[in-house]
Amino acid sequence: MSGLRIGWATPWNGRSAIADAAAEVGRSLAAQGHRLTVLRTEVGEAAAMPPHTGIFPVEHIDALDDDALRRRFDVVVAHIGNHHPYHGALVPRLRGVSMIGIFHDFFLGHLAAGHFEHVGDPHGAWRTARDLYGPEGMRDGEAFWADLADMVRRRPMLDWLASHCAGAVAHSGHYAGHLRRVCPGPVEVIPLAFTASGMPPFPSPWDRITVAAIGHANPNKRLDQIVLAIGSSGLLRRRCRLRVIGEAAPAERARLTGLAELLGAEPPEFTGWVDDEDLRWRLRDVDVIACLRNPVLEGASASVITAMASGRPTLVTDHGCYAEIPAGTVLSCRPEEEALDAMRHLEWVLANPAEAAALGARAREVALERHAPTAYAAALVPLMERVVADRPRREARRHLFSTLGSLGLGPEDPAARRAEGVLAGMGLEG
Repeated sequence: MSGLRIGWATPWNGRSAIADAAAEVGRSLAAQGHRLTVLRTEVGEAAAMPPHTGIFPVEHIDALDDDALRRRFDVVVAHIGNHHPYHGALVPRLRGVSMIGIFHDFFLGHLAAGHFEHVGDPHGAWRTARDLYGPEGMRDGEAFWADLADMVRRRPMLDWLASHCAGAVAHSGHYAGHLRRVCPGPVEVIPLAFTASGMPPFPSPWDRITVAAIGHANPNKRLDQIVLAIGSSGLLRRRCRLRVIGEAAPAERARLTGLAELLGAEPPEFTGWVDDEDLRWRLRDVDVIACLRNPVLEGASASVITAMASGRPTLVTDHGCYAEIPAGTVLSCRPEEEALDAMRHLEWVLANPAEAAALGARAREVALERHAPTAYAAALVPLMERVVADRPRREARRHLFSTLGSLGLGPEDPAARRAEGVLAGMGLEG
């Protein structure tokens, strides 16, 4: 198949890790002869953020109606994440345009809540969860928001959008099976593409170590477990500190600082949001990077790829996508036992700097090979070609059922069922 005309629907601002990944894969696709147009998906203030740097023409997806998207592009690829300000414009378009969904996150509860708030339907998220998951997933009288781990288990909201996609990509195997159950098209597992160039070298051994966390410091990142690990060890209390490189809400800063003071540990350092250049500077004296997550909301993590690419020992919680990282390249911590395991790992790093550096070097090799944008693009192209080849079938069904709908015939009407039987006989069933 010759070069494809690709609508690349993604957030496109300098603060979005998904935009960074989309740009890198996009360049690899362009190098293969495909023609990409970025379709920005932000809403509200995020839509006015300065655009990401790149070589592609850029439009906002709202500037094109569904017919224009179908005419202009052979395939539209949608980068779907859980942050409504970055992905909100994409949500109402998936039903009308058969896109390939790249699901950067497994849990889409925040996106769903943000969408229904945005359209003025305060009960929409509850109603949608009940329709998707029944009374087991959304109980009578229960608020939409509950314990996060329980929500991930009972109503991840992935089904809400995946059921409208012509194909889908998972970034790890832990949610690929769920995608295959709900997406009507092909599903592929492709490790997230991300590069972190110019990382400072692993620091020289000293009698102290610095642990860093990268990205927004929300409770899901289990930074309290790092503070507990440091404060519970007589060795670490004197020789270990935590640096939080990214945004942190005042309440989270106060919670972590208060815990450190209670345990007699050094208070965490909070840098606030930093750009890529400042990130590299802040990592210059960092010995270990913490990438704990519980529960796992994402399909994969740009932060953990950055940590591994920096050549530093990386702490991860041993479940979800983090359990799929090749053995012998990260420091795994058991879910709900992160503090104890992190304490042992950090004491090991202090006592064994050469072995810690070797572990980081192995992680760097994996990050550079497994998460290369060229590898991602090579795996994505066959999926796009399958979806493009299947387009006539999807268009025939769309037109037929649009016509039946205009006549007042819903999908359960006997005439619609007979039409479905005819399509099945022609090899055009859904």
